[in-house]
Amino acid sequence: MNKNHTNESNYTKLVMPRQLVLPLDYGILIKETAPVRLLDAVLEELDYKELQHLYSSKGRKSKVPPHILFKIFVYAMSNGVYSTRMIQQQCEENINYMWLLQGYSAPSHMTFQRFFARCTLDILMNLFSQMMEAINRRDTLTFNEVFIDGTKLEANANKYTFVWRKAVQKRLDTLPSKLAILKQDIWNELGLDTHCMNDECIYTFLAKEIEVQHMELVQGKGKHKTPLQRLYERAEVLYEKRKEYEQQLYIMGERNSYSKTDHDATFMRMKEDHMRNGQLKPAYNVQLAVHSEYIMGVGVFAKPNDTNTLIPFVQQLEQIHSRRFTYVVADAGYDSHENLTGLKNNQYLSCIKPQYYEKAKTRAWAKDISKARNMEYIPEEDAFICAKGRKLKYALTRNAKNKTGFISERKVYVCESCNRCGYKKECQRYMKPTTVNPVKRIEITPAYDAVLAENQDRLLSDTGIQLRINRSIQVEGAFGVLKQDLGFRRFLHRGSGKVHKMLYLLAMGFNIEKLHNRIQAGRVNKGLQLECGKTAFCYSPFLLLICIIR
Repeated sequence: MNKNHTNESNYTKLVMPRQLVLPLDYGILIKETAPVRLLDAVLEELDYKELQHLYSSKGRKSKVPPHILFKIFVYAMSNGVYSTRMIQQQCEENINYMWLLQGYSAPSHMTFQRFFARCTLDILMNLFSQMMEAINRRDTLTFNEVFIDGTKLEANANKYTFVWRKAVQKRLDTLPSKLAILKQDIWNELGLDTHCMNDECIYTFLAKEIEVQHMELVQGKGKHKTPLQRLYERAEVLYEKRKEYEQQLYIMGERNSYSKTDHDATFMRMKEDHMRNGQLKPAYNVQLAVHSEYIMGVGVFAKPNDTNTLIPFVQQLEQIHSRRFTYVVADAGYDSHENLTGLKNNQYLSCIKPQYYEKAKTRAWAKDISKARNMEYIPEEDAFICAKGRKLKYALTRNAKNKTGFISERKVYVCESCNRCGYKKECQRYMKPTTVNPVKRIEITPAYDAVLAENQDRLLSDTGIQLRINRSIQVEGAFGVLKQDLGFRRFLHRGSGKVHKMLYLLAMGFNIEKLHNRIQAGRVNKGLQLECGKTAFCYSPFLLLICIIR
């Protein structure tokens, strides 16, 4: 009778014996041009003193040295492996990971998780800066131009645990009236004057009254509550609700929403809308800076608008590389008076597409008589001439302050009279219908117009055209590789700090893989040749067509 071996735990008994083979080194089986060899060579040049300080020399040592864990993390990011359990599985099965371990046994997923939690953002930024210097020794980085763009990546948070500013503020505004009713009921029921007390004082006062009277609080069906207990419970609810609403507004800060499962995530409108109903999802606004196809820095912001992220992100790039780029290239989402002025004051050459760049090509733009750009200007009188031939004279100068505190001066011009004008419908299209005897009024910002004109001249030059073409290829291409090729569309960690660390590890893996591809394609030390008006990049027509469509 044959024995059934299907439940045996030792699988080697079920097959024929095999000869034991012991290779001297895993590296013998790895190609000389494998990306893992380049990664090991580049990361061996880094200084890991700060990383070593995270692990105490006293007590139990780490199962695997931290610099080896760092190499494995970066290599996993370059292959689109983000889960620590998957990294552990790769260390047990993949020969490239075994070679990076240098003879150490495969660590558990908790070892990788503890390493990620212990490693700080400052240390990762320092290692990233060192790695870019090592790449610069192999592939020259000129720091001539930087391409900046942003995208929204979904946070690791529940889609339905949202907190909205308007809703919280509306509930908070109803509490004073409820408190006034409670004070009146306390006077009617107990004869106690509490009109000078706030909700916290009333709550404490009623609690002391219950303690003085040795009253036992009752709960449940069939229990009769005294008037004092009912008032006490109402005061407790008001006090707790006020603290809850104020805490929510404190967490929200200047944002309009946040998620209860990830307080740093803000609800934004995403491109990936599978329900096609414009549903908002908790996400982060991720900014990338790309130079010579390499990611030079990453930024994580809680606001969906890209306009207010440019100046802080550029300052962050200065801290990482201790160098400044010459040209800052971005799309129309970054056009603002504050950004153009800030770049100019810090000696950057902006190449940012204006917000009206595409509209300015239309016929309706040139025939819009309501705009100051289509009116005749008289410098001697500091006045504009409208389509009717009437003058819009200078009236006053007002200061407009935005949310970041930037102040811009705006000159206001008012028409002398708009009575019996046949162009009112076209000239005053945005005037309220209820306005009696409306008068045409325009505002201009001379300082913004000046920096915008400089940016426009630079944008339309041969250098600007070359930069605009490469912006859509380089930074949009980087996002395409991260999202489509590496499948990174949603964060696995919660909190802006952990999200920032994840992005820097991902950027390191991306740059190592990019260096390998450039070496294999023979494109090392070939960047943008802006002087001759040509580019040394070799892109396929299919990739260029995709970038143009995007």
